[in-house]
Amino acid sequence: MFLSRLIYASRATEALSSTDVEQILDASRRNNGRAGVTGILIFSSREFLQCLEGSREAVNQTYARILGDPRHADVQVLDYREVDRRLFPEWGMHALAPAWLTRQRLLRYGERELFAPTRMSAGSALALLEDLARDPEAAATLAPPAAGVAGATTSPAGAILARLRAERPATAR
Repeated sequence: MFLSRLIYASRATEALSSTDVEQILDASRRNNGRAGVTGILIFSSREFLQCLEGSREAVNQTYARILGDPRHADVQVLDYREVDRRLFPEWGMHALAPAWLTRQRLLRYGERELFAPTRMSAGSALALLEDLARDPEAAATLAPPAAGVAGATTSPAGAILARLRAERPATAR
């Protein structure tokens, strides 16, 4: 089996509700767990950055399913390669809260203070993901274990969304 990693970026087609995001995460965890796919999903400023890791066949099938989702457009593959190890071996589909995308982190890997993965190079996107994977606080605080992947269990998407809501400024609520 060849272990593959695919990183892509896209834009939301319309304002997504917390229910939409929860449905995306629930479906991702269910489908990815069965397929042995792990990864991370970052959503902020109407843009997605996602990393999928698993067998070549499973990653390709998962990405093909994602392309058919009408909730996002302008889908761009930033990087696709065979790898020796997963960056996110325990994360069925980790949803990263926007608070982890600090100004300093965004400027280190992007051209602006705003999260704009559709404008990131493959190298910058991979470096950002590697940075997040190495961050023990991000992993310990926000990473739900992978459902259906060896040695892992599921964490409810609602807990992540509650944290996302709690981190928004009071004026945005």
